[in-house]
Amino acid sequence: MAKEVRLTDDISNKKHFRNGVHASLPIVLGYIAIGLVVGVVAKTAGLTVLEVSLMSLLLYAGSAQLIVSSLIGVGASAPSIVFTIFLVNMRHLLYSASLAPHIRTLPLWQNILIGLELTDETFAVAANHLAGNRRAHAAWLFGLNLTAHATWIASTTIGAIAGRAIPNTHALGLDFALTAMFAALFVLQIASSSQMRVAITVGLVSAVVAVGGTLFVSSSWAIIVAAVMAASVGVLIERKLQWI
Repeated sequence: MAKEVRLTDDISNKKHFRNGVHASLPIVLGYIAIGLVVGVVAKTAGLTVLEVSLMSLLLYAGSAQLIVSSLIGVGASAPSIVFTIFLVNMRHLLYSASLAPHIRTLPLWQNILIGLELTDETFAVAANHLAGNRRAHAAWLFGLNLTAHATWIASTTIGAIAGRAIPNTHALGLDFALTAMFAALFVLQIASSSQMRVAITVGLVSAVVAVGGTLFVSSSWAIIVAAVMAASVGVLIERKLQWI
C-alpha cells in the first residue's frame, strides 16, 4: 500500500516556500497570458478595473470569471450567475477531498487558506508533488498557491487596464491558453504505465458519459455529470491500485 504523505506545519520555512514559488513558474507563465485575456473580456463586459481586481482576489477562477463576464454582458440576474458559478466550480469539492488527507494535521486557518487558493493548475502541481511520496511541507504549498494567485491578480488587472487596446484574443489563440496549460500539467502527472491506464480509462468514461448524457439532459449538465463520474472512477481505480 502506498504511504500517505502529509504536510508538515512549517509555514515559515523560507527554503520550502521558495521551492513552492519555483514549482509555480509553469503556472505563472500560463496565468500571465490567461489573466490578460480574462481582464480584457471583463473590461469589455462593463466591469471596472477595481471590480476585475476584486473578482480575481475573491473568486479566483479563470473559467468562472469568464462566465461571470459573459453573463454580466447579456444582463443575467445575480441568482443565475451565482448558481452557474456554483455548478462550474463543483469540481473543487473533489480537489479538496483529494488533498484533505494530506493537510488534516495543519491548523484550521491553514486548511481554509489552502482551500481558498485551490485551482485546477495548483491542484495538478500539488498532486504530482505529493504523489512522489516525498516529504511535503506546508510552506511549499503556500509558496505555490500565493505566487500563482498574486500573478493572476496582477495579470487580470493589467488586462483590464489595457482593455480594448489588446488585439482580438481569438485571433491570437489566447482563449485556448487555459485548456492548453491544464492539459500540459495533466500530462506531467502521468509518470508510469499504470497512471497512463488510469488516465485513458477516466478519459473514456468522461467522453462516453458526456456524449451519451446529451440524449437526456442539456450539454452543460452532461459535462458536469461526466466530470463527476470520471473523477469518481479515477479515485476508485487509484485506491484499488494502492492496495495491490
